[in-house]
Amino acid sequence: MAINLYRRHRAECEAGHPEQFRSGEFEERKKGWKHCACLIHASGTLKGKFSRKTTGLTDWGQARELVAHWKSWDGELPAPAPELPPAVPSAYRITVERAVRDYKSELADSHAMTTIRGYGYLLTELLDFSRSRGYVYIDQWQPFDVREFRVSWGVKISTATKKMATVKAFFRYLESNRWLKENPTKLIREKHTRKEREGENAPRIPFSDDDLTRMFSACASQYAAKGKYRRRWDGQDLADFIAISVYTGLRISDVATFHVDRLKENGECRVRTTKGGNHISTWIPVWLQERIRERTKEHGGLIFGSHQTKDICVITDVWRRKLDKLWALCGPWAANPTHHRFRHTFARILLQRGVSVQDVAELLGNTEKVVRKHYAEWVPERQARLTEILQQAFTDKPKPNVIAFPGRS
Repeated sequence: MAINLYRRHRAECEAGHPEQFRSGEFEERKKGWKHCACLIHASGTLKGKFSRKTTGLTDWGQARELVAHWKSWDGELPAPAPELPPAVPSAYRITVERAVRDYKSELADSHAMTTIRGYGYLLTELLDFSRSRGYVYIDQWQPFDVREFRVSWGVKISTATKKMATVKAFFRYLESNRWLKENPTKLIREKHTRKEREGENAPRIPFSDDDLTRMFSACASQYAAKGKYRRRWDGQDLADFIAISVYTGLRISDVATFHVDRLKENGECRVRTTKGGNHISTWIPVWLQERIRERTKEHGGLIFGSHQTKDICVITDVWRRKLDKLWALCGPWAANPTHHRFRHTFARILLQRGVSVQDVAELLGNTEKVVRKHYAEWVPERQARLTEILQQAFTDKPKPNVIAFPGRS
């Protein structure tokens, strides 16, 4: 049974919507929507009979609660029955709100806060979409609902693919709990475009040595100029932030929360910890070691300062804004500068110096396949190996006789 709810607008609609125009709850939640007191109607099939009927209500929540207890289109609408614990647990139907709440609790035990935040945004959209359809229980979702939910995002295909992966993970969790007889996402195929595939296979763009020189120069002169960006952190702080990013390959969240405990006396710096609990370390130049230890004298163990908030998104956004200001001062740039390009630069420097792909992959926390795929042009032995193979392949092959063109000396 699937009952759809919609608001059918009257000729005298207070918000000025056209007569007989239909709107859903999901649509009415959008910014700028003009609300009115037109009645909410329901349509669908009950006991094999399709019909439409007004709920006599104007509130979406009350209308959803009402239609959840409808048994047929005939007679008076039954009063909502009190919720009782199910006699047979296997027959218990799970509401959409309960499914979302339990899945979020499951994520909290094994995922980072930023990942949970991203999942939360999408799950909120899923809740709103369910309400717009009048769905109370999660088993009311069908494959066509999933497809229409994807269309409602209005994003490019590559973004929709990532969001759909989250939706599929959510429904797989429900299926594993046996809350669904059938997973509605199993029949949903991912969409890919040629441009998207090319983007996935495109090589990563690191900063060049000249780019780094330009940035460090701007930190010392333009960014630190008197009267510009008077904040707690100055150009020297930003230069240190960039240096640590380049020479460790750490992501922006790890640099913003960099603790001196990462640095050992011998100059090794812990960049990550494996699932087995082993530490992976890189080595950083002596001058940068000294800068880190110097910063601890002023800021303590957290060399870029402690924070009142624990929200890593807020912490990293502060440094993203600083970097954006710096890049605006020393631009223009052929490719859009982002902090993640420092990580690509770290890989580029190591590969150009002959560090093996296996070691670089271990430092980055990637596989050798990923490193070869995205950093192939920075792997010297790759081109040398290909050149040798081609030379051997074509050495003894037939070639044409060279004849001079008439009239040419």
